[in-house]
Parts: sequence; structure tokens; C-alpha cells
Amino acid sequence: MINRERLEMTTFDGRTLCWAEFGLEAGRPVMFFHGGNDSRLAGGLLEAAAIATGVRLICPERPGFGRSTYQPGRDLLDWPSDVEQLANRLDLGRFGLVGHSGGGPHALACAAALPHRITGVATVSSVAPPPATNRGLHPMFRVVNALMNHPNLYRTVARSQLRQMSKHPDRWLGAWAKMQPADGAMFREQPHIASMVLAEMTEAVRAGAAGLVHEASLYHRDWGFELAAIQTTTAVWHGASDRQATPAWGVFLADKIPSASLTLVEGAGHFSTLVDNAATILTEIDWAPSR
Repeated sequence: MINRERLEMTTFDGRTLCWAEFGLEAGRPVMFFHGGNDSRLAGGLLEAAAIATGVRLICPERPGFGRSTYQPGRDLLDWPSDVEQLANRLDLGRFGLVGHSGGGPHALACAAALPHRITGVATVSSVAPPPATNRGLHPMFRVVNALMNHPNLYRTVARSQLRQMSKHPDRWLGAWAKMQPADGAMFREQPHIASMVLAEMTEAVRAGAAGLVHEASLYHRDWGFELAAIQTTTAVWHGASDRQATPAWGVFLADKIPSASLTLVEGAGHFSTLVDNAATILTEIDWAPSR
């Protein structure tokens, strides 16, 4: 069993890429891509499932998050290069991908750009591209999503949220629970999960909010690849009660990706969908054959 939370390499262009690993060192390799307010430490939410399913869970931080160097002007299709460099560094052949929330578009970008390396993809509570409807978003998240197109405005909102999370974590958790009741119930019943989420989000902005502010703008512009061109087997998981990433986004992704299946989890929220179904997701994507 491994739990290495700070591993680093230098990319071809001189940046630091940081990642964490959870699960079994000799396990089947799966990369986990964290959400847009998260860090490599979010992989800890899947640690028990990784051990139970025999998975080596590799959790890289995207540029500007945690300890990974910020990369000005990056697009979604810049990420597959970092992923392939990391896979080569770790001597991986083919591997599975799980992308949670903002990690979803990045997992799909890798499926489009690196089909020869990917055994299967799972998106969980993923963002969808601009043509998808925002129907079902909580009004607060609707406002936040609109501001993501305006980095200067969104930076102010992001910093305000981060201050609240840092100085008044109980207040932040209470506000989240009102918008995401299923997550709130999970946090109350399993407070260690709430603590992990707070810690990994705090780690995400250790060097500032530039990474997450820039990345937020990527979700709302052309992604640079066609969902219809993805041939890798894709499992789309979405909480039917998620009001940060509306289930309509999951329906959109499953409809546009030819090889996709859709699982809508009744009563599930943004984090609870990931945590409660982690073992099934890890098993499904690892053994799913590429089409």
C-alpha cells in the first residue's frame, strides 16, 4: 500500500508537475484528475476504493494548482502532453482515467489526444462544453458560471470563497450543504471526508488562485476537440441531485460521445457521487475495452 502525497517531475518546458499516489504500488494504473477548485490530495477520497479494487491511483495537479507551476495561456489540449510525460516517467503503458468535475474535460481531452494510451475513461460530475444547457444549476452556481468568462470578476469571487473556507470552514460547509444536500449529509455522517475536502481545496491555492481562475475560463470556450471523435469507452457518472454540475451536463456528454454510457445516481450530489461509487467506477474503467 502506498500513500505518497508529494512527488514531482520537471516537464519538457521546465515546469514542475506535482502528483500524489494512493492505493497499491503494484496495482493497475489509473490517473485521477481533480476538480477545478481541488488539488492532487483529492485522490485521497478514493484511497479505500483504490486499495479494494487493486488500483494504483496517480493524481497529477494541473498547472497553477497546489505545487504545479502555473502555465499562462494553457488550453485543455495542452494537458495531454503533461499526462503523457508523467506516464512515461512512471513507465506506464496504458492506463485508465477518472475526471471529477473540472477534471472531466481534461480526461476527455486525453481520450481525444492519447487514445493509444487510455484503457477507459470515467467522468464524474463533469463540466460540459458551452452548447450544453445550464438548466438545473443552483442560482448561486449559475452566477458563478457566468463570471467564469470574466477572469477579473471571477478572481474576486474565488478569493472571497477561499477566505470563507479558510477562516470559517463550518460556515462554508453549511452553505455548501444547503446547495448540495447529499454532500452535506455525507459530510455530517463522515466528518473525515469534510476535513479531507477542506484540506485538499486549501492545498489547491497554496500559490494563489491564478490556476483555478484561468482554468475556469477554459470550460466556457471551445474545448478544441470534438466529443463525437472520442472512441475510448467512456462512463459518464452524474448525481441526479447535483446542483453545481447539473445532471443535464452528464446527459449532454453521454449523448455526444459515441462510446459513452450514462449513470445518473438518484439523490447524489457533487462529491457524494464520487465517494459512494468510487469502487465501481475504478473497476469499470480499468477493465472496459477500448472500442
